[in-house]
Amino acid sequence: MGFYTQVDYSRQLKQSSANTAVFSGSSTHYGDVRAANPTSYSYNRGYTLDNYSGSSGFSFVVQTSNTLSGMTDYSDGRTSTYGVSITAYSGLSSGNTVLSIAQVPLLPVNPGATSLTLTASCLQIATGNLISSSSTDLGIDTLGNVVIDTSSRRFKENIEDIDFKNLDKLLELNPRKFKWKSNKSDDWGYIAEEVESLGLTDFVNYEGGVPHSVKYKKLTILLIAYLKKHGLGNSKTVTCDCPKEEFVVLTKDTTYLLDSTKAKKYIIKSLANCSVEPDMGLIDNEWDSLDMLPESCVEFRFYEPLSSWMIVSSDGIKES
Repeated sequence: MGFYTQVDYSRQLKQSSANTAVFSGSSTHYGDVRAANPTSYSYNRGYTLDNYSGSSGFSFVVQTSNTLSGMTDYSDGRTSTYGVSITAYSGLSSGNTVLSIAQVPLLPVNPGATSLTLTASCLQIATGNLISSSSTDLGIDTLGNVVIDTSSRRFKENIEDIDFKNLDKLLELNPRKFKWKSNKSDDWGYIAEEVESLGLTDFVNYEGGVPHSVKYKKLTILLIAYLKKHGLGNSKTVTCDCPKEEFVVLTKDTTYLLDSTKAKKYIIKSLANCSVEPDMGLIDNEWDSLDMLPESCVEFRFYEPLSSWMIVSSDGIKES
């Protein structure tokens, strides 16, 4: 049977087991909260603050000293350096609790605001306190657990070869530049929906059946698989699977541009003094342009690994 120890006229402490004690009622606590071992070393010092930064809510702060500008304990005017802060904001429909490590907690989004400015995650870490290292990566699984990214056979089962779907679509991926809605910062990368539309679903993370992110680190595996499939693992030749070709007749002196977005193969018949330029790379990995005499004909093919144009056959090429 538990017992009560009177603390004051409105608060009582109930110890219902050997290790648990609970205060009755509710109140605001200002001052130190300490946990000590048998030799009385202090483990933690904490403060509870209300109306933090003008927002409705409270923060419980565990810190190691009493010096931090901008964070005031309203009961006695002291400031606190952060170890960990658990901050709960009222008035928000969801996600109103922020765990901040070694920094002042950033305010979360306010759904009631006229214009939303997303500034805060529910977990925040002072990046300046993180060390640089080339050791094991961390990730977050679909359940929200922080996990170590391992590769050893010891952690895996049912290991077998994989036949990637739509591997030939790899070079159709287009990087995009964009601005993040969360903090308005500029960035670039792939769009998960576009990766999915190419059938490369093995490299898309889904959330609720909807594309959520791209497995960037695993795209290197796809690139190696692509190179092996096309023979670069043991030779210097690549099969050119050209979905489109263009036959062009140039009747006047002109400069013609090879457009790799339009076709991967061009057969150009020149009836005048003409010049041909690549839209990217070089011609035969050597020339910026190629001059053609009247009555000459040249076949060009786009070589994906070098992003350049190659001459397959020719007749009547002038010195370039």
